[in-house]
Amino acid sequence: MKTRILTPLIATLALAGCADTLKDVNQGLAGLNQSLAAVTGTPVPTAQRMAIAPRAPQPTAEQQAALMRALQANFADKRLTAAVAEATPNIKAVIEKRACGAMDGAGIYSAPGKNWGDFFPSPMVATRYHNRGACMTVARIHGWQMQAMNALSFEVIYLADDSGESAKQAHEVVKQPDGAWMFTH
Repeated sequence: MKTRILTPLIATLALAGCADTLKDVNQGLAGLNQSLAAVTGTPVPTAQRMAIAPRAPQPTAEQQAALMRALQANFADKRLTAAVAEATPNIKAVIEKRACGAMDGAGIYSAPGKNWGDFFPSPMVATRYHNRGACMTVARIHGWQMQAMNALSFEVIYLADDSGESAKQAHEVVKQPDGAWMFTH
């Protein structure tokens, strides 16, 4: 019984002692990498440099303008108009990413307890002939409903300019206690 407790404890303490050694080895290798990079003239890759390279297409100016036009809403219900105006920055950010098939970084727009893995795929999945190297255009955003004083639902119609295919997706945003409108669907 004592051996079952002592063996893992000793192993844990031994590995904890190795952490400092591994840190020293890592720092030494980083220094060696920088020295070799200076000699060969090769830049040392950094996480920041790698994160800059876009992995998805970027929207054209026309596509950005179409999205802004689709978000220009003026309803008879002034509460709905005000809520849409408040939610527009986050809606624009997510819809633009979805139209281009990129969801990297979109998790910051999901409500607590929600994960982008819970959401449906990019609208590009609904197209068969659309070139994935180009964004889809937001043809319109409609069906706005105020489900509650702090919840909006709407549908987005995406259009593939090259193939003429379209996709429709429903979304919901909920106003959080801090005032931010976050996606729940």
